[in-house]
Parts: sequence; structure tokens; C-alpha cells
Amino acid sequence: MALIFGSPRKQATDRDEVGTDHRLTLAKDIYMAGKMKIVTTETVPGRDIQSAFGLIVCRSYVFDNAFYGLMAQAVDVNADAIVGYRETVAFHPEGDKYYSCYGTAVRLKKLK
Repeated sequence: MALIFGSPRKQATDRDEVGTDHRLTLAKDIYMAGKMKIVTTETVPGRDIQSAFGLIVCRSYVFDNAFYGLMAQAVDVNADAIVGYRETVAFHPEGDKYYSCYGTAVRLKKLK
């Protein structure tokens, strides 16, 4: 008797997305250059929030795709920070991991 769980593995196809998706590559470059603040707190220390765009969420079988996909969504709405950042991972019975990254995209007030 064999037990079958869920759908076929998707990891192999998701691994290449960062290298081929222009939005993810741009988001990775912005993150590596330190141009977007990402904090787990509800505020960015020393900065006031001008406006909030709302909750953004990205999920993937590959962590980099979920993380940089979240940043790409923030860039799409012209945010310059993500506050309240959280990440979770769900484990599939076959061993796959499913990552979720989420937070609130915000625009910070200009420094004087």
C-alpha cells in the first residue's frame, strides 16, 4: 500500500526565478545596496512614516523568491520600507518547504 501526498514537487522550476525574473533581480539589487529598510518593528527607528500602502505578501517554495518577491511588491507601490516584517515556513509531508514573507509597505518622511 502506498500513500500519496499533495502535488508534484515544484522546487526545481522555482529555483531559477531570481535569475530570470527582472523584478526579483531589481529587488535583490536594491536590498544588497541597502536602499530599502526592512524591520520587524512597527516603526523605523529615527524615521516617521508618511503613508502606508498596506499589507504585502509573497509565497514560494524557494526562500529567495518569497523574500525578493515581497521587496518587488514594495517597489511596485513606490514604498521605501517594509515594517512589521515576518516570515513563516510550512513543511509538506514529502519534505518540501513553503515560505511566506509579509509586512506593511510604507513611504517614510524625508529627512530634514
